[in-house]
Amino acid sequence: MTIAIPMALLAITIAIPNPWADEVVSFDAGLGGAPGYDQPTVTLGPPELLTGEDTETTHVVSPFSPAWRPDEIVSIGAGGSIVLSFDEPVLNAPDNLFGIDLIIFGNAGLIDVLWPSGVCGGLFGADGGSVSVSTDAVQWHVAADTLADGLWPTMAFVDSSPYSETPGQYVTDPTRAIDPTLTLAEVNGLDYASLVKRYDQSAGGVGIDLTPLGLDFIRYVRIDVPIDAFLSAELDAVVDAGVWINPDPTGDGLVNVDDLLLVISSWGSTGGSADLNHDGIVSVDDLLIVLESWI
Repeated sequence: MTIAIPMALLAITIAIPNPWADEVVSFDAGLGGAPGYDQPTVTLGPPELLTGEDTETTHVVSPFSPAWRPDEIVSIGAGGSIVLSFDEPVLNAPDNLFGIDLIIFGNAGLIDVLWPSGVCGGLFGADGGSVSVSTDAVQWHVAADTLADGLWPTMAFVDSSPYSETPGQYVTDPTRAIDPTLTLAEVNGLDYASLVKRYDQSAGGVGIDLTPLGLDFIRYVRIDVPIDAFLSAELDAVVDAGVWINPDPTGDGLVNVDDLLLVISSWGSTGGSADLNHDGIVSVDDLLIVLESWI
C-alpha cells in the first residue's frame, strides 16, 4: 500500500495536549529521602515503560520490577512534599471507568514468590504519602484513605514477561483505572497471565474519584509525607484518567512525521501502540487521528 504524504506536512511539528501533570509548582525533599532521587521534574510525563536503561539490568516496568532509577522517580522524605499542576483541568467525570478521575503512579512492587515466574506473594515498597487536590492551590482537599506510593504497581505492557529486557508491542493504558474493589488478597498466588487479566489493560496506579470531595475539577495535586514518617514515598507520574486517544504513538510528546510513519509501517496489524483508537486494527482511522492532531 502506498500513501502519499504532502511535503508541507513533513515540516510541521506541534505539541499536543496530554493527560500528564505539566509543571512542578513546588518541591521539598524532606528528610531521609533516597540520596540522589531529588529531581522533581521526572514526575512530569507518563509513567515509565522501561527502567534501568543503559545499565546491565534494563527491563520493562512491571508489577514485579518497578521503575528505580534517579531519572525515573523522585523520593519525598519525612516532612517533604511536592505540588504538581495540569495545564488542562482534571474533570470530575462520572462516565470515567469506575468513576476514577486521577491516577498516581509510585514505585511499589509485588513480591515474586516464584521468581522469575511472576507469582504474587505480597507488596513491597508501598511507602505512603497523603494526597490532596485543589482547584487553585489555596484550598486543599485530602483524598481520604489514599496513599500515593501504594497499590497498584505499574504494568507497562500487556504482552511482556515480568522481567523482560525488551518492550512488548501492546502498551497498557495509564489513563485506564484499575478496578478499585480489587484487593491484594485476590491476586496473591496468581500467575502472571492471570494478573495481567486482572489489570485489564490498565497500567495500574492509585485511583482517585473527585466526587466524594465535592469537586467538579482540579488543577493541582499535592503529595505530603508526615514529619514523623519512617519511610520516604517515591513518585513516578500523575495522570488525568479517562478515555484518551493518543495521537502520539512514538511517545515523544510531539505529533509529527515519525508518528505518521509508525502508523503506516504498522498498517493492518492487530493492536500495538499504532492502534490509536483501540479498535483492534491499525487502519485509516488511526492515520486520520494523527493527521487531525497534526494539522
